Formats: sequence, C-alpha cells, structure tokens
Amino acid sequence: MALETLDACQRLGFSVIRTWAFNDGGGWNALQTAPGVYDENVFRGLDWVIAQCAARGLRLMLTLSNFWEDFGGFPQYVRWSRGLPPGSPARGEDFYCDPQCQAMYRQYVTDVVTRVNTVTGVAYRDDPTIFAWDLVNEPRNDGDDTCAALTSWIDAAAAHVKSLDPNHPVTVGLEGFFGPSTPGLAAACNPYNQTHGVDWVANNASPSIDFASIHLYADQWCPTDCGDQARVDWAVNWVKGHIQAAKQLGKPLCLQEFGKKPAGSGREALFEKLLAVASEEAQQGGTLVGSLVWMFAHESYPDYDSYTLYEQGEPDAEASKEGAQPTVNDRASTDLVVQFAQQLRVMRPS
Repeated sequence: MALETLDACQRLGFSVIRTWAFNDGGGWNALQTAPGVYDENVFRGLDWVIAQCAARGLRLMLTLSNFWEDFGGFPQYVRWSRGLPPGSPARGEDFYCDPQCQAMYRQYVTDVVTRVNTVTGVAYRDDPTIFAWDLVNEPRNDGDDTCAALTSWIDAAAAHVKSLDPNHPVTVGLEGFFGPSTPGLAAACNPYNQTHGVDWVANNASPSIDFASIHLYADQWCPTDCGDQARVDWAVNWVKGHIQAAKQLGKPLCLQEFGKKPAGSGREALFEKLLAVASEEAQQGGTLVGSLVWMFAHESYPDYDSYTLYEQGEPDAEASKEGAQPTVNDRASTDLVVQFAQQLRVMRPS
C-alpha cells in the first residue's frame, strides 16, 4: 500500500508529502517507546520511506511531534515527566511549563535530525529528500492570553533544530490563529474570536522559522452556522489574511493542511476557490508557495475522518465499510488538486 501510494503521488505530480516522524508511547508501531528509547525496526521503516521518496523524486516535510493525543505527542511527554500510566489524562498545554518535557523533546529531535539512514547511508540533516522540519502539529496554549509561552518555545525549539541542521528549512504546523500583535486580523479572521494562546505573527517572527504554515478547516471554523458558500467565502478570507500577514513578516507561506467534509460538491467548490487563490499567487511569484491537501490515501485505507481523497475518488468496497461517512465518489476534487499540482510543475519546474 505504501509503495502504491507513493507511486500515485509521483504519477499525479505531487512534489512534497507531509508525514509524521514521531509515534510516542506504547501504541501500535510506536517509534519512541520511552524517553530516548526507540524501536529500531520502526525507525528503519522511516528510513525506508525516505529512501523510497528519493527514488521517486518526492520530498518530505517531517513533523516531529503533535499537540494532540494522537500518536503520543505533547500529552505523552507530560505523562512521562509526571510518571503517569499509559492512557492517563494529560494536557498538551502543560508541556510548555515543564522543563523535563522540553528536554525530552529536544533529545528526540536531536536523535531524529542527526540519524544516519540505514538504507541510504545519508544523515537526515544532509538528505535533500527531506524538504523541511515541522516542529509540532497544531500547537496551542489555551489559557495564555499573552500568547508569550508558545512564542518563546517555538523560538527555542526552532533554534535547536537549526543548531543541528542548517541545511533544511524549519516551520511550525500552526493552525493560524491571530493574536495580540495583530488585533485587526484577529477580529477579521479568527473563528469564534479565539486565539487559543496562539499569536500567529509573533510565533512566526522567530529568525529560526524559515516559512510560515497554516491549516484550514472551514467546517469547524466558519464562525456561524453557515452553508457551503459561506464556508468558501470564509476560507478565502482566512487564506488572504495570512497572505497579507506573511508579506509583513517577509516569509513564504504554506497552506500546510486544508480539507472539506463531506466528499461532494461542497468540497469541490471550496477546493476550486482555494486553488484559484494559490494559482494566482504562484503566477505572480507571491507569498503563498505551497498547498497540501488533508489527506490523500490508498484506496484500501478507510476514510476515518471524512476528509480523505483518493486517486479513483473513493475507497474500495472493504475500506468503505469502516469509513466515517457513506461512500461518495469525489474524483472531481482529486482532479482539481492534480490539475493544480501539474500547473505548478509547469510554472516552477525546479
């Protein structure tokens, strides 16, 4: 399945794949089973993925942790620091005020970034197949109205990666909430007027952050109980607000995750508008330089979150039984993403 998925990515003209370079705790295929303790077989799996991408001319944006519970992430570091048993309640927000959590994270990052690939013999930090390092997926710090703790942590974490690897760009997988440094944009763009302890402009101002990233989920974030057209309008405003802010920062912008559920005409309409904005930016050499759909999968992988795209437009019959929604063929949305990727190949052949 992995090989066929990578073959499809190459065939369809995709250039960068964002994927997890972590899996913490005692779950299935855990990479880091205890602080600084690794399952070498799983690590070799990551080596293999990097080598297979290199063979296909694909590049990887590797995410180093998660704010959420999925695959361990910050909550697992909190459990380890406090000696809590597996599955105990833990908040990602507690990571930022715990020096031991941060030390464990830095050690993990060191071990990943400096690893020598067992398949290729190339150190990760020297491998051009790795496009960029992503510090953490969707960090928040609810309760911190100043948003200062997250900004401070991002600056320190990014500087740590840069000290190990000056060769690759660094980003942080922020959702994109504006904060106190840009009150006008916060009022105009933020869903539900929430910052979630995030100040997107201040967070990305660190000299060690090379490009800024945002996510986009209009189904959850459209501020009112609105229909598909209102979601499209909101999504375009969200992206354009961040284009404006990224220009002020003087940094490139990546739409690192975007999705729409369920499959069907609403998704197609949103994709069409978003990709039109991205195409215009590309044609003008603008600030928005990357767009990564959430998510693309093999037809045998169930649509667990109702966001999944498939080359053929839908999962196979067996996978459909495990999906989060009734199966709808949405080849039209996939075709839009493929057409956009091919346009970029022409405009930016290198």
